[in-house]
Amino acid sequence: MSIDSILKSLSKYNEDNFPPVHLWNPELCTNASFSIDIKGDWYYNNSIIGRKRLKKLFSTILKREGDNYFLVTPVEKIKLDVEIAPYLIVDFTYDNLNKEIILDTGFDYSFPLNLDHKLELKLYNDEYYPVVNVRSGIEGLIARSVYYKLIDIAIEQKNNSKRNTLLLESFKTFHELGSIA
Repeated sequence: MSIDSILKSLSKYNEDNFPPVHLWNPELCTNASFSIDIKGDWYYNNSIIGRKRLKKLFSTILKREGDNYFLVTPVEKIKLDVEIAPYLIVDFTYDNLNKEIILDTGFDYSFPLNLDHKLELKLYNDEYYPVVNVRSGIEGLIARSVYYKLIDIAIEQKNNSKRNTLLLESFKTFHELGSIA
């Protein structure tokens, strides 16, 4: 199993679309190692993958089964070791009038912060991290700078919480950002 064989099996798919990975159930390959660290860096056999275009392509063939992530092609399935989440949320746009937030991943994929894409705090190594459902149960870690900006918006929105919890409104849904000190 190599990066070249993955690219060959995906050659007929446009990298701007998501291939139908939910329909693919090939055998598990165990002779390659892929991982994503907390900073969103991707690794192949412990070597960093530097090309954004290649990582963007891999991000389109992600599949989640239970708590595990996989890279899936029609002929290969490789377990992906993910420290927190495979996507990294690096920016957003905010419509102040309608209270609508669109989150942006580091791979040029955007989606609304709404009921289908809930923001939650996920416990990892005794610390909470803000994650959001990007697509099909695949999560994205919200970058620290983005999270702080979302906190500023939530403070400006002045959403009341009886539990001393800071709430962020987007697309008529509320997302908990943590406790108010």
